[in-house]
Amino acid sequence: MRVVDGGDRSFLYGGRFTGEVELEMLHATPTDDEPDTALVHFHDGAVSFWHVHPGGQQLFVVRGEARVGTEADGEVRLAPGTLVVCPAGERHWHGAAPGADTTLLAVTWGTTQWEDVSPL
Repeated sequence: MRVVDGGDRSFLYGGRFTGEVELEMLHATPTDDEPDTALVHFHDGAVSFWHVHPGGQQLFVVRGEARVGTEADGEVRLAPGTLVVCPAGERHWHGAAPGADTTLLAVTWGTTQWEDVSPL
């Protein structure tokens, strides 16, 4: 067993987000066979660029008002306690609603494939 009491927090992925975003890595795995787990703190409307996870991703809204988007669904607002399941290979983005901060618990399988395109 491994107990994690707060992860490493740093600014991340310069240029792959709009606004200020911090990543608190709780469990980074050595291979793509196991999921990475992180808390991602999005400040005041910040969102990720479009991206894909080869093994999929689950996002749980810990606090604040979040939003997520796909081409098929458009933008969807999310309240605390909401779980989003992104299937393997689904192109999507996520972050905080305008005027709000949010923290997402992200469980991610595989190396993120980033695009240099903002959804906004």
